[in-house]
Amino acid sequence: MTKVLPAIIPTSKEQLEEEIKKVAGFAELVQVDISDGVFTGVKTWPYYGRDTDYFEKLKNEEEGWPKWEDVDIELHLMVAHPENVVEDWIKTGVSSVVAHVEATNDFQKFIDICKEKQVGVGVALKPSTNIDSIKDFVSQVDFIQVMGSNLLGKHGVELEDTAIEMIKSLQKLYPDSIIAIDIGVTEENAETLVALGVDKIISGGLILNSDNPAGEFKFLESTDSDVN
Repeated sequence: MTKVLPAIIPTSKEQLEEEIKKVAGFAELVQVDISDGVFTGVKTWPYYGRDTDYFEKLKNEEEGWPKWEDVDIELHLMVAHPENVVEDWIKTGVSSVVAHVEATNDFQKFIDICKEKQVGVGVALKPSTNIDSIKDFVSQVDFIQVMGSNLLGKHGVELEDTAIEMIKSLQKLYPDSIIAIDIGVTEENAETLVALGVDKIISGGLILNSDNPAGEFKFLESTDSDVN
C-alpha cells in the first residue's frame, strides 16, 4: 500500500487548524509546508506575519499542533539555511523534517541536528537539481523527496517530465531508498508514478480541494504499481 500524506500550506493558524481537521479522520501523518519567502519566494505562516505568537507557543510547548492526539506532523522546510532554524521547529513536536539540498551548503549539519534530536529526516530536491548533490546524504536520510516542479509553495502545479526522469534515475541508483513525490500528483498519473518507484505520495490540492477528501486519500493509498 502506498504511503500518502496530505500536504498543507498554511498562511494562518486558522487555516492550519481547518485543514488538519479536514484530514484527521483518515490521515495519521500530514506534511506541513513552511516557506520563508527567501528560498521559494512564497511566504507561509509564520513568516507570512500572522499568528507568530502561535509558533512561539508551539516551540515552548505551551500549545500543541491541531489534532496532535490523532495526527503527526512531518515538516517540509522550504527555507534558506534550514540548519539554522530546524532545532526550533523540532521543539514544536514534529515527528520528521525534510529540507532542500539546494537551500544550504551544510546539509550535513541539518541531518546531524535531526539525528541528535531523534526525528525523522528527509532530503528534498527540485527536478532541475543534479542528483549527484545528494549522494553523500542518501545513506543517512529516511527518504528522498522529489519535487514534481521547480515551482514550489503552491497547490495545483503540474508534474514536470524532468521529475519523472529523476524518479527513474533515483530508483536505479538507490533501489532501497524510499522515494516520495510532492507536487503534480493526479488520479491519472499516480499509478505510473508508483510503478516507477514512488513509495510515498504527498498531495495537497488533490485531497484538500476534493468533494470527498477521504475518498481521494484512499484512492491514492490503494494505487497499484502494476501498469500495463
